[in-house]
Amino acid sequence: MKKISPINFPKQNPDGSPGGGVSYLQDNPWALSTQSGYDKQFRNTLQGTFRLGWDLSRLITPGLSVAAKFSYDFYYFNSTVRRIDYEVKQYLGRDEVTGEDRYNVVRPQGSMGYTTFQDPNNRSYYYETAANYERRFDKHLFSGLFLFNRSDHTHLSAGSSLYNLPYRRQGWVGRTTYDYDHRYLFEFNFGYNGSENFPEGSKYGFFPSGSAGWVISNERFWNADIVNHLKIRGSYGLVGNDQIGGDRFLFLSSVNKVVNGYFYGLSQQHVPGWSEDKIGVSNVTWETAAKLDIGIDLEMFNGMVSLQADYFNENREGILLRRGVVPNITGMTSNQIPWANLGKVKNRGFDGKIEVRKTTSYGLYYLITGNATFARNKIIEDDSPIPKYDYQNTRGKRIDQPFGLVALGFFENQEDIDNSPRQNFMAVVRPGDIKYQDVNNDGIIDDFDRVAIGYSRTPEFMFGFGGTVAYKGFDMTLNFTGATRTSTFLDMEGMYPFHLEYPNYNVLREYFDNRWISGADNSNAKYPAVINGNNPNNYRTSTLYLKDASYLRLKVAELGYNFQKSVTDALLIEGLRIFVNGTDLLTFDKLKVIDPESNYGTGGYPRQSVLNFGAQVNF
Repeated sequence: MKKISPINFPKQNPDGSPGGGVSYLQDNPWALSTQSGYDKQFRNTLQGTFRLGWDLSRLITPGLSVAAKFSYDFYYFNSTVRRIDYEVKQYLGRDEVTGEDRYNVVRPQGSMGYTTFQDPNNRSYYYETAANYERRFDKHLFSGLFLFNRSDHTHLSAGSSLYNLPYRRQGWVGRTTYDYDHRYLFEFNFGYNGSENFPEGSKYGFFPSGSAGWVISNERFWNADIVNHLKIRGSYGLVGNDQIGGDRFLFLSSVNKVVNGYFYGLSQQHVPGWSEDKIGVSNVTWETAAKLDIGIDLEMFNGMVSLQADYFNENREGILLRRGVVPNITGMTSNQIPWANLGKVKNRGFDGKIEVRKTTSYGLYYLITGNATFARNKIIEDDSPIPKYDYQNTRGKRIDQPFGLVALGFFENQEDIDNSPRQNFMAVVRPGDIKYQDVNNDGIIDDFDRVAIGYSRTPEFMFGFGGTVAYKGFDMTLNFTGATRTSTFLDMEGMYPFHLEYPNYNVLREYFDNRWISGADNSNAKYPAVINGNNPNNYRTSTLYLKDASYLRLKVAELGYNFQKSVTDALLIEGLRIFVNGTDLLTFDKLKVIDPESNYGTGGYPRQSVLNFGAQVNF
């Protein structure tokens, strides 16, 4: 729908056949959805879990037990695809003599195709054995756990023997806790985890953590009646990540045996050539993150008000990334550039939740909740080349920080163009084209003028609030979600007219109604003028297409009524409730033309508001 303008050709011809033109034969949205065949899919999932436990309290010591667990998952997928090239006819109008409709058959109807797919089919199993201990001695409560686990996952329909090999992990886990009189709490954990993704000597990683808590409200000196529960807690630990993307065994090198060859001998037999492919990394290992959390739990007025707040700080190191400083002079292709555990990122923020609930003496119940999360990250090291200008360095910036040109508006006339720095993105710059800022003051607008603009697509601040009110059988619930400090770009198809091919591809009305037009009043123009083709000067990442993606959304709303017991007794049922609810009913944002949660571009399928009516009957 982004490729074809609604005035390019009709949905259907007068005889009911799919409308079409001499190009983009398969881009009639109606024909694609109704005339191009069908796809039958069959999915089968088998899951099972078995567990055995043995309480050894009488045999060895009180509080001791052992357990074992085994789980098995099997997934099968089969797809039968029947595709057909539907007939495409271009309508040429009526014959002036006979009055009959005239057509140009651009493509005749093809025969029904048949293909099958059986991917992905996989099998997984997991098992663990554990010993548990928990025992109280007067005011002292001790507990402990020691566990061994192993997982095995196999892609049964993998396309190569490499990816058909089982994916395996195993490890040992330990935990011990101590609780004194429900006032002082301590816990220590460790994980000694092994992964097949790393070479000998680096397969296992040790990840310890510890936490402590103080329940102040359980102290003898505590006499604040309005505070029922007050707890301060903190934790610090190390966690590991062995995910290395879609590749496997990065410590192994490989050879490409199907590159350009040569013809040998009298018969000129062709022999394929070999070349170095992936370069193995002998020291690839775990990515680690040191995490600190300090929090508080609070309850007041006999549980009427509860609050939970946390501050967190994370230092992530050893992030696996492909080397960015390998120069082109080495002759390495993008696939040959090795990986390394060089990335470093810091992340910190806070998370909080508050809840107020009460039932009044006259039967009114209300619940009010709110939550908020703020998280800010910073790249410490990403192995990117040191740029010519420091303002283009990604170090110190956010993850996925967008870079682009700073738009100053549009060129009004040729004199404006002549008096401005030269823009090197296309040979001819016209009135109505975007004017950019010369950041480095060298008199030329080029990629060296790109700077950090806006926020990353992942919001820094997310929040939600809502509540429930109930009285005499009626109840109403509203829940809102929102996000801010996030940016997106309206770009590519729909916002770059004729970027891919003239005169095809559709354009959003947002652009059409707000474009710069020669000879018109362009004081309110938001987008550049249009030419009959691609415009490399205008179709660049810049602040012109940068948009604030903050939003507030009514995520869930529900209204219901519970019938009184006299009614349900007469109907011989236990309970009856009728309700109406909806999701995504309202959205408040600054974009208006696309879903504010869409990725860069012009959005995907529009978000749907859903309204449900129903009844709940208990017998």
